[in-house]
This record gives sequence, C-alpha cells and structure tokens, in this order.
Amino acid sequence: MSNNSILYIWLPCKKIYPIGPTYLANYVHRKRSHIQQHILDLSVINKGGRLNAITDMLDKFKPDIIAFSWRDIQIYAPHGGDDSLELAFNFYYSSNIFKKLQAGIKGLSMVFTYENHLKEKLYLIKKTIKNYPDKTYVIGGGAFSVFHNEIIKKLPDGVVGVIGEGEDVLVSLIDGTDIEAHRVVYKKAGRVITGKGKQPVPIADISMDYPYIETIFPQVSSYFGETIGIQTKRGCPYNCEFCLYSFIEGPNVRYRDPEKIIDEIRYLYSRWNVRKIWFADAQFIPGSQAVRHCKALLEGIIKSKLPVEWSGYVRTSLITPELADLMVLSGVGDLEVSITSGSQSVLNEMSMGFRLEHLYEGCRYLKKAGYRGKVILNYSINAPGETEETLIESINSYKAIVKIMGREQVQCVIFFLGVQPHTGLEKRLIESGYLNNSYNPISLSPFSIKKLLYNPAPLDRVIAQSCLDAWKEGEGSGEKIMYNLEKRLNPGGKSYGFVIDCKKT
Repeated sequence: MSNNSILYIWLPCKKIYPIGPTYLANYVHRKRSHIQQHILDLSVINKGGRLNAITDMLDKFKPDIIAFSWRDIQIYAPHGGDDSLELAFNFYYSSNIFKKLQAGIKGLSMVFTYENHLKEKLYLIKKTIKNYPDKTYVIGGGAFSVFHNEIIKKLPDGVVGVIGEGEDVLVSLIDGTDIEAHRVVYKKAGRVITGKGKQPVPIADISMDYPYIETIFPQVSSYFGETIGIQTKRGCPYNCEFCLYSFIEGPNVRYRDPEKIIDEIRYLYSRWNVRKIWFADAQFIPGSQAVRHCKALLEGIIKSKLPVEWSGYVRTSLITPELADLMVLSGVGDLEVSITSGSQSVLNEMSMGFRLEHLYEGCRYLKKAGYRGKVILNYSINAPGETEETLIESINSYKAIVKIMGREQVQCVIFFLGVQPHTGLEKRLIESGYLNNSYNPISLSPFSIKKLLYNPAPLDRVIAQSCLDAWKEGEGSGEKIMYNLEKRLNPGGKSYGFVIDCKKT
C-alpha cells in the first residue's frame, strides 16, 4: 500500500503549541516533498466535537497515514500550585476527619477525571481505527514514549508506536522500509514486538518552514501572539534519577544551526506576533561544550535587535560571566532551575551532576549582569537520601540564593518526585521492594497514588504538615512551606537564621 499523505492528530491536552507534529511535518516535507500533510489540533476543539472533527478531516483529506501525538498522561505527581497535592495530603495526613473525608471525595472525583481523560484519548484512537481500518496508524509523543509498555497493549494490532523521535520512522513508513530498525513497538497476533534502533535523528540542518506549516495547519492562527516553543538542541548528557529526557531524546546532545533558529524567531516575531519564546530543550546549557552554541544563538538574537523574551530550563551552575551578559542583553525572562535539593549529598544521590557552589556562582553572574527576571527554584523534597539535616541544608540553600538575587527575584516551588517508568528512581524503588515489579504506572488507586507521589517515611508527616499549615493559612508558596519546615525541625526554638519574613506577601 502506498503512503503518500499523512494526517497528524494532536490529542487533547492543555492548550500548548504542538511542537512535535510541526517538527515531524517539517522534516517529512524536507525529505519527501511530494507527501501531502495536514495537522489537526484537538486541544482547541470542544470535547463533544472532537470525533466529528477527525471524521470530517479523514473524509475530506483521505490520508494514507494517521499519526496520533499524545503529549501527556498526567500521572499523579502534583506539586505546589496544583490542588491535587493539597487533596492528597489532607487525605493521607490530616488529623481533621472532616477534611480527610472531604479530600477523599474530591480526590475520587479527580481520579475519575484522570481516568476519563485517558479513556477519551484511547476511544478517539480506537474509534478512528474501527471506522477507517485501511489506514496505516502511528502513535507517538511524550506520553506514549514514557508509557508505551502500558498503552500499546490497549491498542489494536498493527498500530506503530514510536518511542522518542519519530522523524525517521515516518520516512520508513513512506518508503516501505523496515521499521524495526527504529525505536518502535507494536503488536502482531497479540504479541508485542519492539524495534532495535536507537540511531538519533540528525538535526544540525533542520530549518522550520513556518510558511509551509501555515498551509497544512489552519488552526495555527490560534497560537499567534502566544509563547512558541523552539528546540535549539536535542538530547541530555545527564542521568538524573527521576528524569526522562535522556531516555526519550538520548544522551548525546545534537545542535541546530543558530542562524536558522534566528531566522525562525524573526519570522515568528513579524508574522505570528510572537514576543515570547520557550527554548524547549532538556537544558538550554546542557554542559560546558554547549556554551559556544548558546553564545552564538544569543549573540544572533542581540544582533537581530528583536525585542523578544526567551526562557527555558537552565542550569545556573554552567553560566559564565560572559554568558550571563549575553543572556541579559538578548532578553532572557524567568528561568526554571531544577535545583532538586540544597544538599550536595542528595544531589549526588540523585546523579544531578552539578555542585551547589557553582549554582550560586551562576546566580551571582546573572545578578551582576543586571538580570531582572525570576529564578524559579524547583525543590523535590524528600528525595532518596533525604534527612532532617539535608532538609535544613535545602532551606539554607534557598536563603543563600535569595541573599544573592533578592527576594523579589526568587520563587520557590516545592515538588514531590513522581515515579515514572524507565527512570533510575523507578528501578531503585523496585529493587528495594518499595514498588512491586508488576505495578501499573497508569492505574490509580489510593494505595498507588501514595506510592507514586514519592514522600516516604520517616519525613513524610513533618513535610506534609508543613504543607498543610501553609495551605490552612491561605499561603501555599514554597517559601512558606520552607519556613514551616524550619520551625518544625527546630522544636527547641533554635533559629537556623531564616532571614526572610515569610508572612509578608
């Protein structure tokens, strides 16, 4: 069967520019320009109209290949700012029976909503396959890559599941070559078959043809004026115990041509009214070897004189004085920093690959360069290796960064590690007996939620109570939780020098 046309279906999720399908379509257009393509974004269509939208598009476009992109499943791994965390902690740790009961009822409703979202996506896929059985079906995206073992078993035989990058898989399907040479998984006669390929996609010469994307993605106009994600590189050299980037994109960092990226930003600015860019990399500065690439990109933005604001995940431990100057001059906005812990021993335990003193040093360089954005510190407290002493070290690390940057420029966010497949954390928890080897990561129950929302004894209650007290007072900020933690860890009243009055808003 010839495959001369592709329909990409962005499965419903929170509205966010669909980087995956647009990059795939752009790649296919460059490699096989005769292929007709179309992108359908279900996230901007009401739930009741999604199946009809698929049917109408299939009847009109008549694609040979249908590629579903599944961005997220949202396993129960909430953090500060998400109501589900408060519900979970009230249910598991509150001493107030009424709050516990209320949280249980609302929590069941949230689990029901989660299950419905999961079922809806599977329903849309299965119904499409049933109504149009003569098509070639592909499924990929971040959610599928992470949970492919669980999802593929729920799909009919023959659906090609893509783990990680999908560009070369689509080209193989177009050409009719062996897909098992790629990172794929599919069922045949009920048996799951996994491909052997792990060759990364070369991206050095990739240039996004946004005028072409406009012709195949009419809904793109709904993203004009919003934040648009751009990949400047792929891959992550680190093996952080809880992270999936190296699993999905591979450990080798591959870079795109900075000049091509500048051209794209220029087009997005002038034609799409885009003023904010999110560099959708695992880390914007993944290592010292990336500094040259980052400098070239930032120098290009400065030279272009485009008044855009950019942001992304950044390891401040890798920022040099020169890089800090370029970041500020090029329009850097708020920066997401996964500090995880303010204890070097916990950072080492989680294989984070940086030294705290270097993180502080990078903050000093930013401040000296005149940085005016916020450093958003993501702390994953009660990670493996956590003790009362390491919690105090985290509190002190937060205070140290506040002292460097100023309180107004630091935002503390408390996370709890979510246990996910294919991570070092999952492996160690199975080996230790914390998780059963046959556990299902997408099946939720009160028991599994408490396991997957990693907050183990003996620190679970003191941490949970610090969070509950903050929410009770109407302030769920990470700063307030840190303040409460320090008070609880000092029952005798000895001060560890919390220099910030967290009661002020």
